[in-house]
Amino acid sequence: MENARPTPSWLRKFFRDPPFRLIILICVSFLCAFSLNPLRADERAPLSGPVLRVESGMHAGLARRIDTDAEGRYLVSVSDDKTLKIWSIADGKLQSTLRVPIGQGNEGALHAVAFSPDGRTVAVSGQTGPEWDDGYCIYLIDVQGGEIRRRIVNLPEAVTHLAFSPNGVFLAAVFGERLGLQVFTIPDGGRIFASEPYQVPAHWVDFAADGRMVVSSYDGAVRLYDANFHLTVAKQLARGGKPHGVAFSPDGRKIAVGFRDRATVAVLSADDLTLSYLPDVSGVVGNLWVVGWSDDGARLLGAGSHAGRGKSLIRWWSNGGTTDANGRGEYLDLPASNGNVMQILPLKNGGVAYTAADPAVGVLDKQGFAVFTKERSIANFQGGARRLLVSEKGNVVEFDYDPSGSNRGRFSMDKLALQAAPSPGAGLRDPLVGTNEIRVTGWWGDGTKVTYNGVELPMSEKEVTCSLAIDAKNRFFAIGTSFSLRLYLNSGQLRWQVYTPGAVWAVNVSGNGQWVIAALGDGTIRWYDAMRGEESMALFPSKDQQRWAVWSPRNFFAVSPGAASLIGWHVNRGKGQLAEFYPVEQFPQYHKPEFFKAIFQ
Repeated sequence: MENARPTPSWLRKFFRDPPFRLIILICVSFLCAFSLNPLRADERAPLSGPVLRVESGMHAGLARRIDTDAEGRYLVSVSDDKTLKIWSIADGKLQSTLRVPIGQGNEGALHAVAFSPDGRTVAVSGQTGPEWDDGYCIYLIDVQGGEIRRRIVNLPEAVTHLAFSPNGVFLAAVFGERLGLQVFTIPDGGRIFASEPYQVPAHWVDFAADGRMVVSSYDGAVRLYDANFHLTVAKQLARGGKPHGVAFSPDGRKIAVGFRDRATVAVLSADDLTLSYLPDVSGVVGNLWVVGWSDDGARLLGAGSHAGRGKSLIRWWSNGGTTDANGRGEYLDLPASNGNVMQILPLKNGGVAYTAADPAVGVLDKQGFAVFTKERSIANFQGGARRLLVSEKGNVVEFDYDPSGSNRGRFSMDKLALQAAPSPGAGLRDPLVGTNEIRVTGWWGDGTKVTYNGVELPMSEKEVTCSLAIDAKNRFFAIGTSFSLRLYLNSGQLRWQVYTPGAVWAVNVSGNGQWVIAALGDGTIRWYDAMRGEESMALFPSKDQQRWAVWSPRNFFAVSPGAASLIGWHVNRGKGQLAEFYPVEQFPQYHKPEFFKAIFQ
């Protein structure tokens, strides 16, 4: 290194001075935005400018998957909020938050994760890559270095589940459409096996200690592969249903199967997939779609939508879930979280880790007591489609912090003031969801077709409608979906559509028709210009009902005392590198409360 050129002073400043670095990146983004030369397909890249994101210390979107290293030291969780978080299993302390490249809409949402046994590599995937590649990808991340080591690219479908082999040499992936199972080598990422297409989504893959694999799919079949990736048995389960979670027992002799569509868990022989027994599901309310075994094999675990007394429950069966002659078995139902359990993961010490949709991440010890629980730290607007109230000018909004409706807040944008549990406010409008001139049906998210005055409104694949609001003068109406906000003219023409960083659980229109205001799944409320569909400002009301932050796409922000750490700028560094994050508290020069007060004046 003696002959290396000295680093230029501006470059040293770039790497050492975060504010200077962000300013440079903002300038680059503007240059890219006004470039007259369109990018070729092979030059497509993630968003180049800073994107303001919420960072509350916990996931801000559905937490889908978790995994641990072989020693049980660390737990990694991934979420629709486009982050992966690494936690200490011993005490629940957050070790790091890693951010993949993100784009518009769902690009960057993480649906699958696997931790290598040695704890050095995390594989993550989901809605990753299609915006700038010709397919999806899996990121292989060096945990200690905090960098993407490799991308496995050109996958034609999104990954639903990932698993490392016990020796860490292989990574198995299953896919959400027809692709079935594929296996890759580590660390080079080369594909060494691809199954025949399944024709239906595959949802889970698990390794036995000897390298065998079991895969579930929604055609009702469970498939068993040997350690050389040969399909040895494909069994259509006699009871039908949709097999979801699958897990080998520690001794590799049994396989547990959970079902998405019924309150059943089946235990199969790991030799030929014949049914061995059905654990006792007495009292199960909901379904048990994820399964697991304790590290000694003595307990069988099952969870999903099974719930009681307002909490999702994890069922712990004794004796591996075996039953007596009357079909009765010994079990405990242990409370986990407020939302459906998405995955359960037995730990080396006899405990169990889980993740839930609300989002939540937690660990129970071998007696079933909570070691730690990390729950939703943002407002939950789900179920509040009719509870987002807006003033005539759009400067005041009133909302529910949670679906119970018992915790409400009111925020005045021109006064920058938050009231917790306010008294009823005069002049605030409920969303208008039906008039004689505009009749929209099917917008309540039950899977039926959305129609306007009897004519079907086309929606994107997998787009679920969540909310509706009609302009008071019947000029237009807005529909919120699982990942976008749409505005239609009263002629039925789509005027604009914008992708949102979360489901649009509630939407309303200001009385003057200037603003479309949406409450999103990431805990934010955002103002969109009704004419152009451009986002103008956003509000993050903290779940503590005291702190708040507002910001605009021009990078101005205002925060209440103690709230500057809740938001920051996500900056992509290219499709092969993890993104950087800069809390706004590092940039006091962008703190402009007067900017927001002036908008409504």
